[in-house]
Amino acid sequence: MNILITGVTKGIGLALTKEFVRRGDRVFGVARTLSRLKDLEKKYSQSFIPLNYDISLEENIDKIFKYLEENSIKIDILVNNAGVGALGKFQDISLADNQRVINLNILSLVNMTHKFLNYKKYDKFTGIINISSTGAFQVGGPYFATYYGTKSFVSSFTNSLITENPKTKEKDFRIMGVYPGPTSTEFVGMKDEKSFYIMDSQKVASIIIDDFFKGKDICIPGVFNKFLVILGKFIPRKLELKLLEKIQLKKIKKI
Repeated sequence: MNILITGVTKGIGLALTKEFVRRGDRVFGVARTLSRLKDLEKKYSQSFIPLNYDISLEENIDKIFKYLEENSIKIDILVNNAGVGALGKFQDISLADNQRVINLNILSLVNMTHKFLNYKKYDKFTGIINISSTGAFQVGGPYFATYYGTKSFVSSFTNSLITENPKTKEKDFRIMGVYPGPTSTEFVGMKDEKSFYIMDSQKVASIIIDDFFKGKDICIPGVFNKFLVILGKFIPRKLELKLLEKIQLKKIKKI
């Protein structure tokens, strides 16, 4: 299978790349950092095709699909993984940085999805995996406001697409929303974080792929994260916001 993954050079995107290649799939990896893409190409040879584009620019998304079209490449699964966060008090973060979060986490994901759904080079089996966050189930994210807002959008957007594109006997089209909790990655505020509830990115990637091929439309990796999502439904709004505030302030102090 051919897998198109955005944000492949680190974190969950890198872990997913490793897992798909291990399965025998071919990954078309999108990222801005050419040196890291070259390293992956060297490591995985023909199983990894580097696509060095900044997808926060719409014209680069056009270039990606033009390349696929011109080379008659069929993409089976699109993984919208690329994402970024800006940690701090909202008004202290520059407007440009807040816009960067929105552009990558929302606009680029929407553009990639729209292009893929209108792309003609796929067979009966195909699908989309959208990476959101357990933050999408929470009432907000003090000191991480824009990021939490974008992940709530991804959740709502993905659920809508699942309803619009149901699986049928004629077309095995799958869409799945993924809601990871704290994961050991280079993501802002997570580097060098250590706690019993922080999951290994490779384990998260393994669960994502397993759940997708089981036909699930929601994936929450880890028992502890599932428990927190359920518990969050019963916690008063103000209390939940206070707890989340403490978590983010702790991260800020470490930066």
